[in-house]
Amino acid sequence: MIKQLIIPVAAFAVTATAVSAFNTDFLESIDVDLTDDQISALVESREIIEEAQTKAKEMIEEVGINEEKMREIRTALHTQQEERQTAVQTALANDDYEAFLTAIENTPLAEAIDSKADFETFQTAHELMKSGDREEAVELMAELGIEHPIRHNGFDQGDHGHRENARNGRFGQKTN
Repeated sequence: MIKQLIIPVAAFAVTATAVSAFNTDFLESIDVDLTDDQISALVESREIIEEAQTKAKEMIEEVGINEEKMREIRTALHTQQEERQTAVQTALANDDYEAFLTAIENTPLAEAIDSKADFETFQTAHELMKSGDREEAVELMAELGIEHPIRHNGFDQGDHGHRENARNGRFGQKTN
């Protein structure tokens, strides 16, 4: 339940933050080749996001979810993610396929790894990533249908986030 609420809210917030920087003056001042239609679309998307943010905030406030409750939800989600990550790491280290399946239940990873052979491929990729062979690890992940190493908190952090998570062997999102 918490995950179902916080992930869309967080994803929306990140998108809103990125698009909120787009206003006509800014877009016309940067050195990026944009058509008038593209500028209009970006400005309009900003307005839509701002309206949606206001509506979302009003909706959750109406049912009694205030900033304190959102902090509580984020803390619970963070704790759950840490516990899951520890369980995944332990299962990998102990070559425990069943524990691994339990740890990844209801995650995108569960869609990608559904056999002992997939688990073994994932373990190999995990070890390659830990040893610094990111390229080969990413190739193995692609074979499993996993697009890229998981991003910190689910969001792209550029190369740094990928390197940090890759160093720790954290992988995640399945390709479509």
